Amino acid sequence: MSQRREMKYVLVTGGVVSGLGKGVTASSIGVVLKACGLRVTSIKIGACLAPLKVFVDLDLGNYERFLDIKLTRDNNITTGKIYQVLN
Repeated sequence: MSQRREMKYVLVTGGVVSGLGKGVTASSIGVVLKACGLRVTSIKIGACLAPLKVFVDLDLGNYERFLDIKLTRDNNITTGKIYQVLN
């Protein structure tokens, strides 16, 4: 009989300042958790409204490389997606 464990969340936040290493920190925490035998994924939640910001964000790539996982558009929550759901 398989037992389902309750899902846990780890939130890494650092305000709106870029370049603090939030993505690398989140990826590194994920690597440690994965090494402990846990299933790990990452979700990027970006509240930035700057139209070109999506072209310079490295976090999703870091998540994939560090954790050796393939992410999809479901792993990236943007302000536009949130507004679309609320409308």
